[in-house]
Amino acid sequence: MKILLVEDDPSTRELLVFHLTAARYTVEQAADGIIAQGLAALWNYDLILLDINIPRLDGLSLCRHLRGQGVATPILMLTAQTGDKDVITGLDAGADEYVTKPFEVSQVLARIRALLRRGAQATTIPPLVWGQLCLNPTLAQVTYSGQVVPLTPKEYSLLELFLRHPQRVFSRSAILDHLWTIDDSPTEGAVTNLVKDLRNRLKRSGVVENVIQTVYGLGYRLRDLPPLVELEPATNGLYKPDGGAQAETQESLLVTAPKGKNLETIAARFQASIQQRLAVVEAAVRSLQAGNLPLQQRAIAQDEAHRLAGGLGTFGYDEGSTYARQIEQLLGDRPLQTIEVDQLSRHLLDLKQTLALTPKPLSTELSQAIAPLPCHLGVALSLEPELLDRLQIDAASHGWHLERATDLSELLQTLAQGRAEAVVLTLDQSAPLAEKLAPLREVKHRFSQLPVLVLTYHDSLEERVQVARLQGDRYLVAPATPSQIFDTLAHLLPETQAPEARVMVVDNDPITRGAITELLTPWGLQVIGLGDPSQFWDMLRQTQPDLLLLALEMPTFSGMDLCQVVRQDSRFGNLPILMMAAHPDTVTVHQVFEMGADDLIGKPIVGPELVTRVLSRIERSRLRQQIEQMRHRQALYWTQQETTDPLTQVANSLHFDAFLQQQWERHCRDQAPISLILCSPDSLPTYYQIYGQQAGDAALRRIARTLHRTVNPNIDLVARCGDDEFAIVLPNTNLDGALRVVSRIQQAVTDLKIPQPTPDEGDYITLSLGIGGTTPTGSLSSDLLLKTADQALKDAKGRGGNTFCLYPMC
Repeated sequence: MKILLVEDDPSTRELLVFHLTAARYTVEQAADGIIAQGLAALWNYDLILLDINIPRLDGLSLCRHLRGQGVATPILMLTAQTGDKDVITGLDAGADEYVTKPFEVSQVLARIRALLRRGAQATTIPPLVWGQLCLNPTLAQVTYSGQVVPLTPKEYSLLELFLRHPQRVFSRSAILDHLWTIDDSPTEGAVTNLVKDLRNRLKRSGVVENVIQTVYGLGYRLRDLPPLVELEPATNGLYKPDGGAQAETQESLLVTAPKGKNLETIAARFQASIQQRLAVVEAAVRSLQAGNLPLQQRAIAQDEAHRLAGGLGTFGYDEGSTYARQIEQLLGDRPLQTIEVDQLSRHLLDLKQTLALTPKPLSTELSQAIAPLPCHLGVALSLEPELLDRLQIDAASHGWHLERATDLSELLQTLAQGRAEAVVLTLDQSAPLAEKLAPLREVKHRFSQLPVLVLTYHDSLEERVQVARLQGDRYLVAPATPSQIFDTLAHLLPETQAPEARVMVVDNDPITRGAITELLTPWGLQVIGLGDPSQFWDMLRQTQPDLLLLALEMPTFSGMDLCQVVRQDSRFGNLPILMMAAHPDTVTVHQVFEMGADDLIGKPIVGPELVTRVLSRIERSRLRQQIEQMRHRQALYWTQQETTDPLTQVANSLHFDAFLQQQWERHCRDQAPISLILCSPDSLPTYYQIYGQQAGDAALRRIARTLHRTVNPNIDLVARCGDDEFAIVLPNTNLDGALRVVSRIQQAVTDLKIPQPTPDEGDYITLSLGIGGTTPTGSLSSDLLLKTADQALKDAKGRGGNTFCLYPMC
């Protein structure tokens, strides 16, 4: 299920994201009301978690706006405003629940579950059952025959999606919308890999049946229960996808969640922010004592006190939260008497003394209840602290646990224990080449088979050659995201054994079927026997074999009949078919091959001949499939190269021109609105001059990735149209919608904190944007839309940058 979290305090937001993700929710984040309003208009969320005191558009106004637009999504307000009047105002604004800060995370999760139950019109969230497979949403656990099935968060969410909608076919894009946030922006290939991983995980846990069915050309759905699966009688009224019931499985440990170490990192970040917030409040108190407190400074101090009141109790300072709330109240709008100023000073002193004490530990109830997923162990040496923190936070979701070695000696001691499966080495760019490669040389000398990923901040051919000579397995140039690093590590692990090939034998003679099974099983083949040809098609679809062995002469349907049926089918048409016949004559041999069989084996069966021909055909079939996949990937690669800008990896100008014209013609037919945004980073040429080509290209790539994340990549298009100019096509979007996108873009680019090359122009790189939009008609053209947006961009730059201009087309 997908939750929109609207909270401007980074520490509180990070804590909630941690626990919500651990509880198997997909979380979208917004730091202000305008961004949240745009996200709520673009996507369908199962619940909105909303703070009241947020920038740009407060939570009450946002709630009223959403309800006025007919949005019925459950809203849980989470705020430090604790008065009865505040609660009544929040509920009257349209909120469904109201929780005050400081809060217990377990209570917030319980209220979220209660709201989701109301949305489902049920008093409890019943387990979802498919045969012996049971998913319990309350415990966030999956069991099969009473045994826990360990799943990653994404695998759990995918299985839950299928179980909740058993009759629905989900396209890959629909699965992307349900399981990923707008910031992730994965490709549809991620869905294919996730489905494959879930199938493998279920199979390794003993699930015999194939739970997920591929609907070719459409997507995936929950497979109907096969007739061989026997269901236990209904006893406890547990919900099943088909409306029946299943006896409740025994309780067991929860599935994987991020490790407790992440909580410590979040708490440490909050601790680091306390002194800065206290300094703001203390400066305001001093100004107040001096009789000169400007209204703006007072409002800022009150806002910081409000955030402290909400965050301190959540992070273990209950008493400190009380003092902060008293300070917030005293810093209100009314003038303060001398005695109240003294009270304010005492409360500030009490708060500082309280913060000097050790806070009570964060609640680990959820973390202790979650069983860790068996994962790969990696060891890192010389990683930057910030990158290491991000890697350790994301490690669990990628199936890894990453340990840090402080020096080469500690690294070698850890590797000597034999538990590590991979090593990440960062090269010291300040050292000579031989010295910075010394750790790699030592690791490969002692542990030659251990995969090593070399991370460097300077791409050098000489360095690459030396790493290759020292048998380094991968060479990765920073900056690199945690996903890139973990994906690279995953490719370094030994490949799993090839899946067991299945051979389906159709022969009404049980002795022949038994003999073939005894001959092929020792060679690692799974043999599926069938004696009744009338059940052939059902068994074929259920088992999906890699090769067919068909007896030529059988009652009801002959082997030739079945061969013809298979060759006519688009799905199984290329399946290898070996025909078996007793003493075939020349006419029979010709007929067998004319019907599409790949080979003919005589009866009685000769063991070595059968094994050789079956293994050869399976190997040849798999090789052909690999070649087809390689050709398909190659075709996709060249297609992508033709339409992608090589530097930024967004669409190039040729693709942009074609896409804009195509969308213009479609919107003209449908009479639907379309908008175009042209944007350009301010001061980027100066940035190139001062910091150099490599740094400028890196900044441009970061901006391009940010633009791509702020739109819906399945519908919208981001393209590079000039050296430092980007275009964003927004189909089915009017100018109001385009403005919401622009607001998100401005905030996201500011959050990148790319330094301005000259101090007099501000702290960070900003954008100038031009917006054009209309509902296309026959008298207008896409060129006019492009010219309108281009003129708007020029005018925005003429105003000094860091702004936008919007010109509707008449």
